[in-house]
Amino acid sequence: MTRRKLLIAVLLVLVAAIAAAWFLWPRTPRVDVTRVAEAPATRVLAINGKIRPQLSVEVKAPVGGTILALPFDVGAQVAAGTVLARIDDAPEVAAIAQARAAVAAQEATVAQAQRDLARYEALGEFVSKREVEEKRLAVTEGARELQRRRAAVVEASEQRDRRVIRAPFSGVILDRPVDPGQVVSAETVIYRLADLNRPEISAEIDEIYAAEVKPGARALVKLPGVDRQLPATVLHIEPLVDSATGAREARLQLQETLAEAPAGLTVTINLVVDERKAALSIPRSAILRSGEQTRVRVVDEDGVVRDRAVRIVDWPAEQVIVEAGLKAGERILASPTAAAPGERVKVDD
Repeated sequence: MTRRKLLIAVLLVLVAAIAAAWFLWPRTPRVDVTRVAEAPATRVLAINGKIRPQLSVEVKAPVGGTILALPFDVGAQVAAGTVLARIDDAPEVAAIAQARAAVAAQEATVAQAQRDLARYEALGEFVSKREVEEKRLAVTEGARELQRRRAAVVEASEQRDRRVIRAPFSGVILDRPVDPGQVVSAETVIYRLADLNRPEISAEIDEIYAAEVKPGARALVKLPGVDRQLPATVLHIEPLVDSATGAREARLQLQETLAEAPAGLTVTINLVVDERKAALSIPRSAILRSGEQTRVRVVDEDGVVRDRAVRIVDWPAEQVIVEAGLKAGERILASPTAAAPGERVKVDD
């Protein structure tokens, strides 16, 4: 009986030793890898921007006075040349009437002078040359005065026309800060008018990345509530950096007419900075950094992990372009901390 117990104890010790060896014996770890492949690659800069009208103006009165008519309110669409407001023109109307009366009187004076000249010229030798010249001079001076008075009518009419305010271009009334009956000056804003048919987008680009963006670059714009991205083109990059923000302003033009795009609306912009037909791209999460050095961990054909220095295009994106250090077909650790250099691993790819 004692011998049997001893045998059972030995067997238990042996099983325990085997189990311990199973759990404690070093095993080859299994890791996830990314296989490097050559494919088309695009570098995109994601930024926010705001809708701004292509044309925007504060409509003011050229002269002061009392507003008699304001036929449009906020949201109204107006065509170029539409009368937006009328300012009391009673003084100009009176001046025109007076100028026209002066013209009529002078026309009568000139007509009489012309008749006198014709009569004296018909008398021939019965009147002196001096008398004829005096009549001719009267006609000339009368004609000059008539021309001056007619010019006064034109000037008075132009002054009256300045009391009629017209839309400088087709657009939408964004604001109307005044009301009929209000007295305004030449500095008073009567309407704020904007052309929203083909709006522009204003955006700020960090100076670190702004040098990569050129006029003519493509962009895709996402508006709230619109499922698809709308194509746009970079029109202008401000050459100066804003010292307060460290950014440069960019203006973009949407390529489509929008039914509704409120000024000031915040949009998401994907600026296409670089397009390559063939490039090696890897996940940013696969990169290790040490100071200025950039490395990845490559799994060789024998399953051994090796450190490899690489040169990348450092760009704020999940995928980065590798310019040197890797070849198509090589395998890199998807998580570079999953295994140490020199360690043998099993690969899941």
